[in-house]
Amino acid sequence: MIAVGSLEDEITLLKESCEWGSFEYYNSSGSFRTCATLHFRGVERQDKHGIYVIRQRNTREVLYIGKSGTIDSKGQFKGQDIPGRLKNVKGPIRSNKWFLDLLNEKGPLIIEYIFLSPSKSPAFVEAALLQAYLNEHHRLPFKNKSL
Repeated sequence: MIAVGSLEDEITLLKESCEWGSFEYYNSSGSFRTCATLHFRGVERQDKHGIYVIRQRNTREVLYIGKSGTIDSKGQFKGQDIPGRLKNVKGPIRSNKWFLDLLNEKGPLIIEYIFLSPSKSPAFVEAALLQAYLNEHHRLPFKNKSL
């Protein structure tokens, strides 16, 4: 069995060993895609795969935990990076509408992200964070549908 600590402890441990950042989305008249594009223009890291956590700004409630990038058989990232994943379609809903609906329902949002090295699988880290949340709250975050 793999031991999983509290969600905030797990996030803190990741931030201590990985590059990370965050940005806010709070303007309902602005496009989320534009907000994310402008933020990541200032991030000079070439490889931007990892995990992200969407929070309600005022309460810090975790609303969604997600990942970007899969690892191929050669140990290299493939697939979308975090900026691409955030700006992509969420099921049948375009990201601008998905984030605008979330903003209107929950208020200003903080999008935190942690870039992982290829030695850390985004799928594994995402699952561990979801498990930590489930252990604490006996449910998944508001916008996560399954584990």
